[in-house]
Amino acid sequence: MTTKKRLWIGLIGLLICILGLLGTRNDASLYQQPIIQITQVKTTDKTKSIDDYQNQDTDVTQQVTGTFLNTTAKGRSIQLQNRYTVSQASSFRYYRGQQVYLHQDTTSHRYTLSEPKRDTVVVGVVLGTLTLLLVVMFNRGLKTILSIGLNLLLFIVAIRLDVALGGRWLLPLMGSLAILLTALTLVLILGPNRQFLVSFLATISATFLALLISVVILKITNDQGIHYETMAYELQPYKTVFLAEVLLGILGAVMDETTDISSSLQQLVLEQPTVTPNQLFKSGLAIGREIIGPLVNVLFFIVMAEAFPIMLLYLRNGNTIAYTLSRTMTIGFTQTVISAIGITLAVPVTSFLASRLVGVKTA
Repeated sequence: MTTKKRLWIGLIGLLICILGLLGTRNDASLYQQPIIQITQVKTTDKTKSIDDYQNQDTDVTQQVTGTFLNTTAKGRSIQLQNRYTVSQASSFRYYRGQQVYLHQDTTSHRYTLSEPKRDTVVVGVVLGTLTLLLVVMFNRGLKTILSIGLNLLLFIVAIRLDVALGGRWLLPLMGSLAILLTALTLVLILGPNRQFLVSFLATISATFLALLISVVILKITNDQGIHYETMAYELQPYKTVFLAEVLLGILGAVMDETTDISSSLQQLVLEQPTVTPNQLFKSGLAIGREIIGPLVNVLFFIVMAEAFPIMLLYLRNGNTIAYTLSRTMTIGFTQTVISAIGITLAVPVTSFLASRLVGVKTA
């Protein structure tokens, strides 16, 4: 794609971003929940607090003045009180110019501040990301956007089915979804060719094989040391939800790896038509060895980043490191280990399938 075409796409994308920001900034009339725009904020009280573990925080009281942007009260001014802590662990600090949702008590009909209206920020980030995708890689960017949209639609349909079925078929449903997501994503990105076939078969094989191995190991060890009850919102049945979560987690990492290996081997065949299946298999293993380490580390860092805030909370409340890790890291660490199994299995599986399915000359 030419530089001029990229520039035009960037300018059009920037214009759409601006229109999106202006539209969401002035879309309060589309909401039934009351929304105000804050016109004035005044701090009326500050109180420092220290708990039994010497954690310090400050409780702040704000007097918030705002103007209704929707409902029958549109244009009317209102004064509300907001209490928040400086840490903002479970409260919000409000600023002038911010748009905020209100909650109205059904009995007293009194209004209270609910939470900030964030659709402007979300739309801006999404449109900006889509614009960058199109500028950097137009054709592949379009395919990526399309695959994300379709995958999201399929995921929502699967969740609705799970709710309708009462959660009794969660794992088979997620397994079927994994196959559909893999096929849809790869056929859009790679096209209906041999590389797609290699990546698809390798991804599904490595993913479900890793899941099977993990189920067997968990059964043999009787799930010792894994605290399913620490999962977010304590969804039941714990283990089924955990395995469904693991299945989708493995899928992303393995799909990325199999695509990289199959693409590299496909390029190798194009550059060296005389390469043999055995040479291709060894090349795939060599490529895989270079990918495994970074992929596993990326997954581990994601788990660490997710668990970091809650770990600090546990430690600052007087818990030991051993107890903190057992309550915050066992689920994430187990998911990382299972994903690492899938990533490792994907290397020989992809290399073998590529050496057989990609057009190479036999020795």
